[in-house]
Amino acid sequence: MIGLSLCIGNSALGQNKKHRVYKKKAVVKQKKHVHRHARPYRYAHHPRCGVTVRVRPAGGRIVAYRGVNYHFHNGVWYKPRGNKFVVFRPFAGIRIKVLPPSCFAFTLRAKKYHYYYGTYYVYIPEAQEYEVVAAPEGAQVDTLPDDYTEETIGDTTYYVIDDTYYVYSKEDDLYKVVSPSEAAM
Repeated sequence: MIGLSLCIGNSALGQNKKHRVYKKKAVVKQKKHVHRHARPYRYAHHPRCGVTVRVRPAGGRIVAYRGVNYHFHNGVWYKPRGNKFVVFRPFAGIRIKVLPPSCFAFTLRAKKYHYYYGTYYVYIPEAQEYEVVAAPEGAQVDTLPDDYTEETIGDTTYYVIDDTYYVYSKEDDLYKVVSPSEAAM
């Protein structure tokens, strides 16, 4: 009898307890940025060229070139400016020992190139290093950094990065390097 009264008493107390009311959280929908050619955008997390940062990323490499200590981290180059760093694309001739992650490799005119974030590299076996080179005419790459400018000449739209002209091919879904004189025609 006592056990029965305890069970009844507990259930009665449970019924008097206030019910919690949970408020629904507001759902915020963000508009997704659609890339012009519906392509994967692998450089979205990189800082744009020209951006100034106070501290260079940890784990980067220091690359000395012509008396200046440049910093290289995950395919992004930083040059010192006072006590800060500016993101830039490196000069032809500067060398690194290790390529950026997920570099795009291709062969053009029997020469192997590596491309990442608007920069082209070739391997120098004697030095066991990769050297930054000018964009080879005819190279085709899958994506460009978003700091390009567009120039329309006639019916053709050119994508320009650091004086390098690219034409987008819908059939191949690639950007092809063309000479500035071809762009001017």
